[in-house]
Amino acid sequence: MDAVPPVSSDRLVRRPSPGACFGAIRHPELYRNFAIHVFVMLPAALVMAWIGTRVDAALGLGRFLSWPASGLLGLLLVAVGGVWVWYVYGYLFLSGGGSPGTHVDGGPTWLVDTGPYTVIRHPSVLGKLAGVAGLGVAFGSPSFLLGFVPILVVYSLVTNRWLQERHCDARFGEAYQVYRERVPMLLPRPSGIRRWMRDEAAVGDDTVRAHGASPPAVWYELRWYLVGLALLLVLFSAALWVIRGIAA
Repeated sequence: MDAVPPVSSDRLVRRPSPGACFGAIRHPELYRNFAIHVFVMLPAALVMAWIGTRVDAALGLGRFLSWPASGLLGLLLVAVGGVWVWYVYGYLFLSGGGSPGTHVDGGPTWLVDTGPYTVIRHPSVLGKLAGVAGLGVAFGSPSFLLGFVPILVVYSLVTNRWLQERHCDARFGEAYQVYRERVPMLLPRPSGIRRWMRDEAAVGDDTVRAHGASPPAVWYELRWYLVGLALLLVLFSAALWVIRGIAA
């Protein structure tokens, strides 16, 4: 499995600088992807956080942190998470030659196995987790942080594995299988951190490959994300209804 035939690694930017990654937001492939997070996922997360406060009230749970400390800490977590997602998305766009979302332009055309992507396969999840946790902190909801957030993490990992990585398997073939064996999905290993510090690639500078065509049904990924968010909202609303009924 490790013996991947070498191919040319000629590409736009192999290891983009942080400044270049942040500056990449001006490209429509990136800001369109961010628009989906701002206008779809963020409102859904806000509604979930609000439902969490209603669950807290039904259970008789108070805020775990008083205002305005909770608001300031929550805002900090949201900002840190947003900046991290901005950076890793810019890195993926510049090094991979495509946006993070297949629904925007079909996704990257090169396998990215350097920088943060040599440590874990989905570094953006860490930023999204920080942002969602920040909302829970700002709302002061124990139920959201301890109950809803773990479910959201599992949802994100499942969709990444069975939606995003399915397209990566089809596009990059054996090289992505090697990458998946060497790089964990979410929990970093010391070897991955050392690779990043040494500016090393996970698969190898001369073993990165890409299949030129975009994966079929590029809107498939976005549709399932939207369906998943809707189902989560229904699930959390049903949990609130059940808890209120029990508490009544």
